[in-house]
Amino acid sequence: MVLGIAMLVPNVASAKKNDDRIVPEYQVEGAGSASNSAQLVRVYILSKKKDVTDEDLSRCAVHAVLFRDIDDTANSGYGSVATKKAIMGSPSAEAQYIDFFEPFFRNGDCNKYVQVVDNSRRVVKAGKQFKTSAEVRVNTAQLRKDLKQQGMVKDLGSGW
Repeated sequence: MVLGIAMLVPNVASAKKNDDRIVPEYQVEGAGSASNSAQLVRVYILSKKKDVTDEDLSRCAVHAVLFRDIDDTANSGYGSVATKKAIMGSPSAEAQYIDFFEPFFRNGDCNKYVQVVDNSRRVVKAGKQFKTSAEVRVNTAQLRKDLKQQGMVKDLGSGW
């Protein structure tokens, strides 16, 4: 009996930890370019409830543009994939600049760089969960410019 309870406690703690994430778990794929200054991404969030908000989708889109290379088949040739490189270069940059990015995502500062495309939101029941998706336009040029001003992203000509 005690052994059973001891085995459940870490699972409850990890479930609590996962619910307290700044950005929910998500999948992302490229959906083309909106302009020279913006990128379109399709974000998918799998959750137990269908109450995923546009803010959740927006946070995930900004997180993906910052820390993940995004494959985009929308504007590439037949059989090829174009990859958009992450602004911050790698996921490890999030941990390096956690003092900036935690409030950036938690306070909603990231929302000024995004816009959910009208009529692109979809919610599909997938087994016992819901898969919510939407196309999100991310103003990558302004985001990159603001991060350069913060000293987190370097110009290509600044040296290595």
